[in-house]
Amino acid sequence: MTLQPDDNWCWYYDEKQQRMMLDLTEGLHFRSRFPKKMLTPEAFESPGFCVEDAARFYTFEEKCRDLNCTHQQRAELVLNAVVAGRFLKPLMPKSWYFTALQPAWQPENGQLVEALLSDTQQSVLFLVAESGDSATLCVLAQARAEMAGKTLLLGDAIKIMNDRLQAYQFSAALTLDQVG
Repeated sequence: MTLQPDDNWCWYYDEKQQRMMLDLTEGLHFRSRFPKKMLTPEAFESPGFCVEDAARFYTFEEKCRDLNCTHQQRAELVLNAVVAGRFLKPLMPKSWYFTALQPAWQPENGQLVEALLSDTQQSVLFLVAESGDSATLCVLAQARAEMAGKTLLLGDAIKIMNDRLQAYQFSAALTLDQVG
């Protein structure tokens, strides 16, 4: 089953779970990766799922279709990217985890990109939630990544300088759990 945005979807902050949530339908709720301290004030106003959110959703979902993952994993990745692009406070780049790859370029929103870890040269896959001139807000597009003692899980956000990112080249046999 593929998710389809609808007029009844509504964002809200759940005090009990301490997370940004999305009410999808009766009884079905999405729990984001982002705690209160990472969210802008707008997140606490219970805003509706707007046209811009739907556009982000479809852009991200389309770019992730070729990932070999479950519908649930793809939905989690895409919805966390929508939350990151709309409700996250500005993050400082954490580029020291990654090797500079090329002169700076600007990836597109929704693009799958990769970065090489400085310590292991292992490739890490990200989805661009919000592209910037010099740094880009990304969400992890693989099950997990270990970065110098810090663990990121699917959908976690990190800002990375653009010179550390490169376009991801798909490998048909790769699954979400195998990336990175």
